[in-house]
Amino acid sequence: METPNTRPNILLITTDQQRYDTLACNGSLVVRTPVLDGLAREGVRFEHAYVNNPVCIPSRACIQTGRYTHQHGVRYMESKVDTTPGLPFWEETFMERLQVAGYRTGAAGKIHMFPPRGFDYQKLTHGQGARWDVPYGSPLGPAQLGDEYAHWLEQQNPGAYARIYEQRRSDEYKRNLGAVTSAVAFEESVDYWAAENAIEFIRESGERPFFLWYGLCNPHTPVDAPGKYASLYDPGEIPLTEKYRNRPNPDEGPSERVVRRWIAHYYGLCTMVDDLVGRVIEELKKRNLIENTLVLFTSDHGEMMGDLGRFGKGNFLEEIIRVPLIVRPPAGDERVAEIDRLVELIDLAPTVLDYAGLPVPEAVQGESLRPLVQTGEGGKDAVLGEFTANDRSLHGKCLRTERYKYVHWTGGRPAELYDLREDPGEWSNLAGDPAFRELLAEMQGRLIEHLSLSERPILRR
Repeated sequence: METPNTRPNILLITTDQQRYDTLACNGSLVVRTPVLDGLAREGVRFEHAYVNNPVCIPSRACIQTGRYTHQHGVRYMESKVDTTPGLPFWEETFMERLQVAGYRTGAAGKIHMFPPRGFDYQKLTHGQGARWDVPYGSPLGPAQLGDEYAHWLEQQNPGAYARIYEQRRSDEYKRNLGAVTSAVAFEESVDYWAAENAIEFIRESGERPFFLWYGLCNPHTPVDAPGKYASLYDPGEIPLTEKYRNRPNPDEGPSERVVRRWIAHYYGLCTMVDDLVGRVIEELKKRNLIENTLVLFTSDHGEMMGDLGRFGKGNFLEEIIRVPLIVRPPAGDERVAEIDRLVELIDLAPTVLDYAGLPVPEAVQGESLRPLVQTGEGGKDAVLGEFTANDRSLHGKCLRTERYKYVHWTGGRPAELYDLREDPGEWSNLAGDPAFRELLAEMQGRLIEHLSLSERPILRR
């Protein structure tokens, strides 16, 4: 029987609100991401990985359980984030399974799990939360950066925590949609703090195999990049997308100057993320752990980044539901270089369990990516996304196949149907075109079938 210390360590790295096209290895001609590019060269880069929910907490619940939104029940985020209903007690996360199997489990940074479960070690922040503009006492609930980070920051720089929120009330901040140089230095930022905690966990792990979830808050809004990252990219040289150039209401919304500045700061945060990931990877190398570590990198959803005149998330456009995914297996494992087949983030939980040598429960809807990583064969014919608005007034389900995307909405909102081969920009909604009535009916049927086949027994403790 395999002894515990021969099992691979597992490092899951998640960013927040990062688009697929913000990594150089994914085609960006602007953003510099040498660390992640290196991971991709040593591992497998997925070209079509999709989230199962386009907002933070439900998306992460899918990652944690390997189950769809309609299965685990974390369907939406409350406007007061901290009161968002968490996973039901009968849902079991892959972290808890690792814990039972003898792994030392840790979480550093943002995982957005209420309450956090399955961790021996945790140093957590709730996230950046651009809506919060006071350190304490907001009607939106507790400030998102949180007491643990606040305590650490006050030791580094007394008064700095309050200055973060003071800056958010400034005219400069409001004029530029939060694209300002941060009130704190890079070494005082919440993601740097999370990296320090991730490194501490690695140093303390000893001989036991470990699982670590390193969750970065960035490049989520506000895009208040610290120090050099705020000026790393020249706004005047930022290329603007076709979807920005052809936005439906060009005379409305922020000016082009503000949009360019915003994107430059967002790109700066993407490079900062890359640098911080590098610090954690370097710790693994220094301790001769990297060769026996499975590394996974992804994000919980994307960002509109000014496309169609919009910012944020909460829709099923490719800019939101398609995310980076890199899997670097332990040394010696077979792998291919790139995978163009459809996969979804519910596949991460069974992938982790598979590499850890643990059985995948029948109730898990995701499929292990390990066979795909090793041979390049497999993947899915369709992936599913689900969304419920904060006030529960709107519900949507999206089925994305290799060629087509169908979205069903409640409340009288029109359906959406796109031919992604002929119309990759999703400009032409075919749902109302009589010429595509049969295709619409076929995609409706496929969505119903996908939902029906996803019925799995409920986990009970």
